[in-house]
Amino acid sequence: MANADPLADTPYFFAARRPFRQERLLSYIRREHRRGRNLADILEDGYVRRCGSREFVWQTLRETPLIELLEQDVIEAIQRASAALSNQE
Repeated sequence: MANADPLADTPYFFAARRPFRQERLLSYIRREHRRGRNLADILEDGYVRRCGSREFVWQTLRETPLIELLEQDVIEAIQRASAALSNQE
């Protein structure tokens, strides 16, 4: 009987598949967020739609620390803006 998964015959099968689509999606969302776009706008992008179904996108968001990363980005942006304002005074 033929194996349905072609990776099962490789010596690295135990390592499982790497979630490349998830990594690319998360990288895109974080990069766009750092450019100043809000999450709702980013999720409506054609690129995000091409990455997978809405269920895939929401599953990726739920299973990763993306929200914490975005929160940290916002905190850092506020700190930079605050420092810039205090330097101007």
